Formats: sequence, structure tokens, C-alpha cells
Amino acid sequence: MEEEDADRRPQRSPREGSPERKDAPARKERERDPAADIVKITDVDAAFVLGKGGATKRKIARVSGATLEIVDLKSAGASSGMEGAEIEITGTPAARQRAKDYVGYVLSQRTGPVYIDHTMRRDDLSIVMVPMDCVGYVMGRGGQVLRDMENEWGTLMFFAKKKEDEGKDALADGDKVQEILAIFGTRRSRRGAELKVMSAVEHKMPGHFLDGESLRDPLDQPGDGEDDDFDYDVFPFRGDEFSYALGGRGSTRKKIASAANCILEYVGQVAFLAGNERQRGQCRDYLDWLLKQKEGEFYVDVSGRDDVTTVKVPTKSVGYVTGHKGEGLRAVEASTRTFCFTNGRPPAPDDGADDAMNDVMNDAEKDGGNGDEEEEDNRPGAENDGARKRGRSPEPRMKPRGGSDDHEVVLIFGDDKDDREKARRMITDKVRDHARHGGGGGGGGGGRKR
Repeated sequence: MEEEDADRRPQRSPREGSPERKDAPARKERERDPAADIVKITDVDAAFVLGKGGATKRKIARVSGATLEIVDLKSAGASSGMEGAEIEITGTPAARQRAKDYVGYVLSQRTGPVYIDHTMRRDDLSIVMVPMDCVGYVMGRGGQVLRDMENEWGTLMFFAKKKEDEGKDALADGDKVQEILAIFGTRRSRRGAELKVMSAVEHKMPGHFLDGESLRDPLDQPGDGEDDDFDYDVFPFRGDEFSYALGGRGSTRKKIASAANCILEYVGQVAFLAGNERQRGQCRDYLDWLLKQKEGEFYVDVSGRDDVTTVKVPTKSVGYVTGHKGEGLRAVEASTRTFCFTNGRPPAPDDGADDAMNDVMNDAEKDGGNGDEEEEDNRPGAENDGARKRGRSPEPRMKPRGGSDDHEVVLIFGDDKDDREKARRMITDKVRDHARHGGGGGGGGGGRKR
């Protein structure tokens, strides 16, 4: 009876790999992508390429445009006796080659200095010569400043030595006055990182890159002068404009750069604007208007611009919207990558503006009423043809503050229409909120503060 009961019990299959499982199939070797490039490395090298939390591998992949997979040969079902690891690199041929080059540079840093031909021209490399006295300042403690620049601009950066010096006595380094800083990445990312490094060096050693308001040597990196409109302009600051345009921890500079979708870095007392013609024009205007806010209220004629959305705000709600010292609008800007301020009184009513007062009265947003129905590009300064020097916008007409007796107009500037629309909704919501609470109080105005 017991034997019959035993036969009826469900039989468990032995676990895979247990001694009872004699017919368990051998683990299959990992299949490779036939189009992948394979780089064999040691376990130690694999850990170095991976980096903390995979950060180095992700950086190489981001900058090269390739996909990297690090495979531990001992745990990937490889043939018995295989040691070490391999990097499987997939992507376009150009991306795979870049990734292999970057892996080689990264691994060279583990065992000694990286040697590079600083005279070679490749479309993913910029070279900046950094004074020896500034190398530590640019790198930061443990290389953290350099890593932060890489993260900000999506680049791969490291200090290197000249190829012709490879094998020479290391004591000869004492005679050097500059160190090579290699910056790998796209044209735009390399230009941003280059200007960031120049800003740091000029702060530590004034006059190294600048002679007054001009560069000692024009910027010239691979990708410059390609007969497109990617270029750079300079915008010298005057008096106390620099600190005003910088803001706490560079917040004002970052705001203007984000709104204009333009590279904006301050080297000494000079702003460098880099990008295409539209981006530079927007950035130049935004800087100009920012600085004019120091002088008082002014009116900006936005007709013909396609980088602006206008919102009418009831006069009684302006202080609530802008907040104390402009903190309300600053919060909107930070959330939407825009540049916002209240406009001066226009010479005539602007019927194209979104009317937040009507939104409150109707308790519903108007469809398509963001003032952008008839948009055209009329960038001020387009005729300058890549001019290097600062070109200020035409002097604004100084007007009493406010669009009319019952409302003021908030200007929302930004390169991206969706960002501007998000800012418009946030401002409209603030007006509604103020109306729901009886329309009392307010933030004390301050819409002009940066």
C-alpha cells in the first residue's frame, strides 16, 4: 500500500546542476553580434572601463555613439579555461572606431600618462593648452571638476602628453609650461567644454586667453568654418554687468543659455555665445534685456518674433504671479527653460497676447491662444554675418510699467515652443489661484529682478 501511495505522489525534477541531474545540458556560450567589434581585456581592465556604477562605460558609449557590453568570459558560458573579459562594441563603423579609441585612452590612464598627437585633426577632438599652474585647478580634487565638465557637456576629457615625448625622461616635464587637454565629443559639446575650461583658466590666470575684450587667438577647432552658421560671438560686460548677468552659482547665466538653447560661458569679463545664428541672436537679445532691467522699466516690441509667448495678467495679480523679488517668475523659468519678465506699456494694445483675465472669467483656457499663430523669424543681428563683437539690440522705448490700467503683459521667451506653452499654463494657473483666493495680497511685485 505504501508503495502504491508513493507511486501516486508527484515526482519532483532534480534541480539543474544537482548530482541527481545527470542529463542537464551544458550552459550555452553567449551568442555574439556578428557585426560587433570585440576588444579582449583583463579583469582589472574591465573594472576600470566599467567605472563606478558603470559611469565610465556609459560615458564612452555616450560620446562615441556606440553600444558597449562588457562580458566576463568565466561567467558567460565561454569555453573552459577562458580568463579575463571582452568588450562587445556595436554601432556604425565610425562609432565603433571612436569607442575603441576611447577605450584605449581610458586604459592608458590606468598604467601611466596618455600620449597623443596634439597636431592631428580629427572631427571629434579639440585640444586646449592649459598652463601648468592651472592644471590642478581645472581638474579639481580627485579630478571631480573635469568629471563635472564631462557630465555637463557630454564629453570625454583627459590631460595628455605629446606623442613625440613618449619614452623621454620624465624629469623633462619640469621644463613644460603647458599641458595638453584633450576633449572628445561632438562639435557643440566640445565648444562648450572648451569655453568652460577657458573660463576656469582665465579666472586663475587673467590675461592668458584674453587681451582686453578680445581673444589672443581666435577659436579654431575641428568643425569650425564648415560654411554653416555655427559660430561664436563675444559680448563684453561693462561695469558691474558681469555679476548681475552671472547670478548666484551662475544661475542667471544658465537660465539665459537654456532659454536661448545657446552655449553661453563667461571668460573673464566677456561672454562667449556659441551656436547657430538663431541661437546666438536669441542669447544676445536675452542678455541685453537682462542688463536693461537694471535701468528700469522698458518696452520690447515682440512683433515678428517666433521665440516669444505673451500673457496678459490682471494688474491686481501681477505681484502674486511675479512673487517677492521676482521669485515666482524665477520658479517658472527654472521649470520651463524660459526667460520671463513683465513688459512695459506698449504704444498700442496688443490683441495677440493671451489674456489670462479672460481665462479666469471663463475658467477655461483658450485653444491656440498663445500669440504664435503668425510666426516668422526676424532675428535681430542676422545681418551681422557671424560678427564677433557685441551687438546690442536697439534701445527699448522707456515706458511706464504695465500693459494698461487693468493688466500687464508677461513676456515668455524661449527657443522651444512647448517650453513656452508650459510656462504660459503655469502663469495662467497662478492667476486663477489668485482669483480663487479673492485676489488679495501678492508677492510684492519685483518682476524685473533677475
